[in-house]
Amino acid sequence: MKSKRNLLLEMFERSALQTTFLLMAFGRSQAVNNGGLSRLVVQINRPLNIPNIIGLNKIQVNTLFLLSFVAFPLTAFADEKDPLHAIAGVSWEHDNNLFLLPSSKRSDNITKSYAGIQLDKLYSLQRFKVNYTLNSYRYQKNKSLNFSAHNYDAAWLWSLTPRLTGTLYADRTQSLTDFQDFRNFTIRTVKNIRVTQTQRFEADFSPHGVWHLLGGITRKEQKNSETFIEQDNFSSVSLDGGVKYDFRSGSSITMMGHQRNGEYGRKTPNFLSLSDTGYNEKEAEAKLNWLLSGQSRLNLRAAYLTRDHDNFSQRDYSGMEGRADYYWIPTGKLQFGFSANSILSSYWNSDSSYTRENTLSFSPIYNLSNKIRLSANASIYERTFLGGGFVPSTHRVDRGKSVSAGIDWSPWRNFTLGTNLRYSSRDSNISGLDYTDTTAGVDASILF
Repeated sequence: MKSKRNLLLEMFERSALQTTFLLMAFGRSQAVNNGGLSRLVVQINRPLNIPNIIGLNKIQVNTLFLLSFVAFPLTAFADEKDPLHAIAGVSWEHDNNLFLLPSSKRSDNITKSYAGIQLDKLYSLQRFKVNYTLNSYRYQKNKSLNFSAHNYDAAWLWSLTPRLTGTLYADRTQSLTDFQDFRNFTIRTVKNIRVTQTQRFEADFSPHGVWHLLGGITRKEQKNSETFIEQDNFSSVSLDGGVKYDFRSGSSITMMGHQRNGEYGRKTPNFLSLSDTGYNEKEAEAKLNWLLSGQSRLNLRAAYLTRDHDNFSQRDYSGMEGRADYYWIPTGKLQFGFSANSILSSYWNSDSSYTRENTLSFSPIYNLSNKIRLSANASIYERTFLGGGFVPSTHRVDRGKSVSAGIDWSPWRNFTLGTNLRYSSRDSNISGLDYTDTTAGVDASILF
C-alpha cells in the first residue's frame, strides 16, 4: 500500500502536469475585485480544440470534463490560511459585433487565459498584498488584436502605531481599448493597447479613533500604443488631504481635497487641434458611508471639479459630480444593488472637450444554494459631449443600455464554473454611431 507521502506526491505531479496542459491549450486571465482584493478567475466554455503540442493531431475534448478533472486534486492543496496561492484561468466568449458598428457586423471568438500568484501576508502590524498575472488574449478571426499583458497590484498596509496607519500602493493594468470610442473606419482592426499605472501613498492619523487626519500623494500614468487624441497619453501627480469622522454606528463621513498637476504626451501645443501640453485640476469632495441597518447600506459622494489647461481655455471645464450606491440584503440568499452616477471626463474632439455621463444601474444576486449563484445587471446611461473645439458643436448625445445575466456553480471550494449572456446597445444623434452587441460565454475559476 502506498504511503500518504507518496500519494500526495503523485497528486501534486498529476496536478502540475494537468495545469501545464490546460494552460498550453488555452489563453488569458481576468482579475475580479472582491472587497478590495483581486481574485483571479479562470474562464472557459467550449469543447477544446487542442493543437498538435503533444505529438497528436487536433482532437475534441470536453472542456468541462477536463476542468473538473483538474480541479479536484488542485483544490486539495488550497488552504485559506496560506499566505501564498497560485492562480490560473481560462475563458471563451463569442461577440457578434466586436467593433461595435451600426452595420456590417463582424463577430469573433475570444479565448482568454492567465496564470499568476497571490500573496496576502500579515506580519505584526504590517500587511502585504501582491497579485500578479500573466495574461494572454487570442482572437480567432482578428488575429492582429492578439496580445499578452503583465498586470499587477501590490500594497503595503503599514502601521507605525494603531493610531498612525496608511497604505503604499502600486498597480499596472494593460488592456485593449474599447471600440466604442476608439474607431478607425478604414482599418477597423487597429489595436490600441492602453497601459495604466498608479502609485499612491496614504496616511491616516487618528489619535482617538474617531476623528482622522488624512493625507497622501498619488501618481497616475496612461499610455496608448496608438495615437488616440480623444483620450491622450498623460501623467499626473495629486496631493490629497482631508478629514474623516467615524460614528459609533459604523457610519462615517469624509471631506477631501485634491490638487492635481498633469502633463500630456507632447512637448508643444497644437494650435490646429487645440491639443494641449498640460493641465491643473482641483477637486473638493464629500463622502458619506451610512449603515442604515444590519441589512442595508447607503454610500453617497458629491464633488466639484475644475480643470484648467496650460494654453487653450476652450478645453477647460468644471462642474459637479455625484454618486449614490444603495445595498439591501433582505435575506441571507438575496441581495440588491442600486446605483446612480454622474461624472465628468476629458474627451478631446473636433467639436467638444469633455463629456458628462449619467448612469443608472440595478444588480440583483440570488444564492440558489451554497454552490449556485444567480446574478444579473441592468443599466442605462446618457453621455453628453460638451465644451468647445475648433469647429462648431454638433451637440452629440449618446444613450445606451445593457442587460446581462449569469450563473456560477461551485462544486468544490476553490473551483467555479459559470456562464454569462450580455446585450448592449447605443443610440446617438450622430449618424454612424449606433450599434447593438451581444456576447455569450462560459467561465471557470480555480485557486490553489
